[in-house]
Amino acid sequence: MKKFYIFLIALFAVNGAMAQWTALSSGTTYGLKSICFTDASTGYVGGIDYDNQKGIILKTINGGATWNTLSSGTNNTLNLVCFTDANKGCAVGYNGTILTTVNGGDSWTTHHIGTLEILTSLYFPDASTGYISGDHGLILKTTDGGSSWSTISSGTSAFLTSIYFTDANAGYVVGEDGIVLTTHDGGTTWITQASGTTQWLTSVYFTDPNTE
Repeated sequence: MKKFYIFLIALFAVNGAMAQWTALSSGTTYGLKSICFTDASTGYVGGIDYDNQKGIILKTINGGATWNTLSSGTNNTLNLVCFTDANKGCAVGYNGTILTTVNGGDSWTTHHIGTLEILTSLYFPDASTGYISGDHGLILKTTDGGSSWSTISSGTSAFLTSIYFTDANAGYVVGEDGIVLTTHDGGTTWITQASGTTQWLTSVYFTDPNTE
């Protein structure tokens, strides 16, 4: 069984014109794994409460000065939380966990998709279309904002750790042993690219359609 390495993330905010960084207090000792802001004031963090073995989601409405714990309704670690607007969000994690909210995190709906794979990452190119990556080459796609998900073939059984799209058609997935996959047809087909490394790649992001 492959090991999934948990990366704890520290929460920081830009402070001043000199681009200095100031540590913020989350008010918890939870394992924090993902952060997403919908505007300058409102943000969310996903992770795991190790003491009680619960998936946790924190929310701030004052730019990270204080954080409140939301009820996620799951005992599974949440690896990533993402919002497409101020109200609609999605979170994914262990044991095939997919959660969605339509009210800014006040309540979350669990979606059962028939898999117990570790879900590692998700990305929404638009409000309706989203993708999830996971273990054993798993890639899922939604076209209804996360209400339903279908499996699309990645052509690999590798542990896929991160997924990102630069537009509706062009997407990228990275993972174990330096694997990089690309699609130019909205995930219908995926092509393996040479990354030049056998190290685990844990995240992929593009500053523009050509620059990673």
